[in-house]
Amino acid sequence: MGRASGRERAGLPSGRHHLSREHVVDNQLGRVLQAVVEVAGTKGYGALTVDRIVAHSGVSRRTFYELFRNKDEAFIGAYDTVVNRMSEAIVESMETADDPAAKMRAGLSEYLRFLSADPLAARVAVVEVLAAGPEAVARRDATRRRFVRTIAAFVRELDPDWPEPELTAEGMAGAVRELVYFRILRGETETLPALFPGLLRMFVMPRRARGPREAH
Repeated sequence: MGRASGRERAGLPSGRHHLSREHVVDNQLGRVLQAVVEVAGTKGYGALTVDRIVAHSGVSRRTFYELFRNKDEAFIGAYDTVVNRMSEAIVESMETADDPAAKMRAGLSEYLRFLSADPLAARVAVVEVLAAGPEAVARRDATRRRFVRTIAAFVRELDPDWPEPELTAEGMAGAVRELVYFRILRGETETLPALFPGLLRMFVMPRRARGPREAH
């Protein structure tokens, strides 16, 4: 069997077709972003090159440069896509929960499940982003700040009188980040869901640490 063309490997029909230009561009963009995840997630950001992205995606160099200025911009596009997918999955998991504690449990569980289910995307979003230059690191920091704000909101809901909820949230977010980062770095991404019980105990700490509220 001969080697399939990039179009055939991507599922686009060979020869002339009646697909819209928008459909073709969306398909090409998806292939490039997936290629970035595959290369960076497997070999590391340092090994990411336009040549490798083109080879993995099956698009031409010309098409690549119509979509992105360089590999850094393509990496940020891939990072944003992974984070957006993860955020959507977490929000969806929390929609059926009926109280703050249940929402927190659902969101934390889905975060760990999402990363464990896609080790390459997890490595891109958690590990390789730190090596991808200042703009990528700034994107990651923006993601971290959103995470901290979400945790702080949960802390306030669990205990409105808890002192310095933002500081508590910073500590919790940092602990989660470190635990997840080193497991992904060691190639143990599939073990992330096992962190759930321990992390959950830490997340409910504000409510438990205060004990029964004194009467005023």
